[in-house]
Amino acid sequence: MNNAIGRVTSILSIPYGYTVSLWSAGALTVVRLGPPSVLDVLLFVLGAVTAFVALAGVGHDHLDAEVPMRVPWLVVVNLFPIVAALVVVAFPARVLGRAVGYFADSFLATATYILSLAGLIRGARAWRERVAARPVGWE
Repeated sequence: MNNAIGRVTSILSIPYGYTVSLWSAGALTVVRLGPPSVLDVLLFVLGAVTAFVALAGVGHDHLDAEVPMRVPWLVVVNLFPIVAALVVVAFPARVLGRAVGYFADSFLATATYILSLAGLIRGARAWRERVAARPVGWE
């Protein structure tokens, strides 16, 4: 059972973290700007999708043919939704108005989550490569 739980949490860690990031961005936006209109909801969706597609475009040459099953163990801790929520809180959405605020908050949450996770994965890969390149017996 422990192996199965480990496998499931490994597989779910990235979509779970993004779900928490986007939900918290939505909740924080409603608290700060008030209940959304239909247009506000559509702008929120558009902001998230725009950030996702823009960053997928940046990394398109490196997209995997299949969804990877294994991630660095630290991803399972899911600290990046907290980072995304803090970025949304720091953003002055009220100053920009409802329409821009709903768009920008979801854009920021999505971009922050993706870039934070990408940084962690790149850093973990670089660390593994450095460790593997050390001469035998080097400490």
